[in-house]
Amino acid sequence: MSRGTWICWAAAAVGVCAVVAAFAASSTRVGEGFAFGFGAFIVFFGVLSVFAHTRAPDYWGLVVVGLAMFIVPFLGNGYAYDLGASWTCWVAGALAMILGGVGWTQEKAHTGDRINEIGDNQGLRSAWSFWIGRTALFVGLVTVLMGVALHSTAAGTAVTVGFGAMMAVIAVWSLLAVDPTHDFLTLAVVGLALFLSPWVGGFADSGSAWTAWVSGALTTALGVAGYLRGERLDFATVVRDDSAARYRKRFR
Repeated sequence: MSRGTWICWAAAAVGVCAVVAAFAASSTRVGEGFAFGFGAFIVFFGVLSVFAHTRAPDYWGLVVVGLAMFIVPFLGNGYAYDLGASWTCWVAGALAMILGGVGWTQEKAHTGDRINEIGDNQGLRSAWSFWIGRTALFVGLVTVLMGVALHSTAAGTAVTVGFGAMMAVIAVWSLLAVDPTHDFLTLAVVGLALFLSPWVGGFADSGSAWTAWVSGALTTALGVAGYLRGERLDFATVVRDDSAARYRKRFR
């Protein structure tokens, strides 16, 4: 078994168990839906990391999803009264956070010296790009919390929590990326989808609608600003040329 692969398969197994438990142990539709959704995300990141060369973004995804999964039953009365779904989220969420944290630590230790010395690092990124990523992460997490706390329709809650979690994960990827340009584009697409969702999903008159509109608009603006700036500066070419120059300097 290659380095770190056990973490990937362990995470996938945790997710599969959470999905099964969501249907077998839940007593409410809300608890079943959340446990199933978060469990599916854990499976996704676990399996995806098996095939990834650089697994740090997938490990961070496990941390973010695990954290959200762990805290949701407590928020706004959540579904803590559904003990089956709650314990599924608490156990699976905690394990996902632990596995993701351990995996990220190992990945950083293994790749830090080798890659950074050649030049595949974040040294060329501007403070502006980091600010966009951090702000988008904050907006995504707040969207998840608001989606759970507000009394809304099932569709409104599911959409705001789901898209909020996606925005948080993409924001983390943009913070870890050498070139975050395409992460910002993805962020803009998700933000626009969230902004349109109250009309598409039929919950424009519910409490989640304003959360979707405000968070979607902010995320779309952040993503578009980051993407256009990266494209205008042709950041991908700059990073590639810098890495090639460092490689020639070191090995030739």
